[in-house]
Amino acid sequence: MKSTAPDKTPPRPSDISYHVGLYLAANAVSDCALVVDGPNCIMPKAEYVLGNHDLYSALLSPENRHRLIYTMAGPVADGENPEVRLSALLRGAADSGCFSAVLLTGLPFRKLAGIDHEGLAASAGGKAPVVHVPSLSLEADWLEGYAMGLDALIRALPAAGKKRQKNSVAIAGYLLDRREQDHAANIAELTALLEACGLRVLCVFPSGGTLRQLSRALEADLVISLPYGRRAARRLAGLSGARLVETGLPMGLKGTRRWLETVRRAAGLRGPLPGSVKLMEKTAAAAVAPFAQALAHRNAAFAGDPHLFAGFADLAAGFCMRVTAVFINSRRAPLDASRPPAELLFSPVVGEAAAALARMGTYARPEIMVGNSFAFSEGLADGMSFVELGFPSYGHHCLAPEPFLGFAGVKALAGRLLNAAVAADGRRGI
Repeated sequence: MKSTAPDKTPPRPSDISYHVGLYLAANAVSDCALVVDGPNCIMPKAEYVLGNHDLYSALLSPENRHRLIYTMAGPVADGENPEVRLSALLRGAADSGCFSAVLLTGLPFRKLAGIDHEGLAASAGGKAPVVHVPSLSLEADWLEGYAMGLDALIRALPAAGKKRQKNSVAIAGYLLDRREQDHAANIAELTALLEACGLRVLCVFPSGGTLRQLSRALEADLVISLPYGRRAARRLAGLSGARLVETGLPMGLKGTRRWLETVRRAAGLRGPLPGSVKLMEKTAAAAVAPFAQALAHRNAAFAGDPHLFAGFADLAAGFCMRVTAVFINSRRAPLDASRPPAELLFSPVVGEAAAALARMGTYARPEIMVGNSFAFSEGLADGMSFVELGFPSYGHHCLAPEPFLGFAGVKALAGRLLNAAVAADGRRGI
């Protein structure tokens, strides 16, 4: 009997699906539900988040109050009117009292079959708003899925009309990919830095709380747009009439200082950074100074999302490190990095990334890999010290504060890089 197995293992891409980004957006708001119109093949994608990456995820519930709801609809009609059944499911979720917002999306074949998801969301009624998220899983990746999820959550907020508060800000578009202490520490650090600059942080959107807590963003005088939610930040500023400033991630000493100066200018605050902020920077610089030389002129590789890479490049440059190979786990996007790496690939299959590393000369070959779990599991970190950072992170969890943004993030991440450098030297017998 002739085998029907393929002769070769199919190439494994390094990007992540659109629906996983939507799951992350739903995971980031504690009383949001996501209804996905499709069969059970989309259920395992939830395991990218709960039980593996986020120890505190509540997307699924042992009490059967799941925040991920699947219709289990297949491509073949079962004799019933699918829109009537889906409408009843949406109304039930909206009226359950468990959710402050219900997001609805579907697989593309459901859209091709004529299911009017947008119309069903608009007509669902119920106590909680039901908001449609476009079915873009064939065209877009996880970063777009997360961004579309945040935009839908903004549309679910109560109507505008709240009075804006002077010198107040809302941070919109934060990538809360899990509810562990790395992100809690990031949010605390950004809040402390901005308040030391004379600005009151009303809301970080999202930050793991409820939709009602996120509605405080409508009172902000300035919306700070982080790169994971540009569309949501623009919509939020349009609803409230707030000013809008688009920024990158505040990473590294110079990168964090530059971020704070940009935000202060946008808020209409004049003059240099306050003395308390300069002291925070000075304290962070003093903490890493004793081992800065141990990181200087090291070569590093990066595997992860483009926005985190731009921030990490700022931090690495501050230590005179070189980022020589970069593998971005999303579709092609502009990179905000002053020094492009020798090897740069977007969504490479594993073989392409491995070949890129193999052809690097001695001068450029990295000794430290900073990347997500896939960089490790697919063997891209072989022969290097590994610092796990970004989404997904299956092998490094944070039960105590471990920021990577702001001045506090400089100390925490530099410490991890130092340990990786020491391990690299140990392998070489130095």
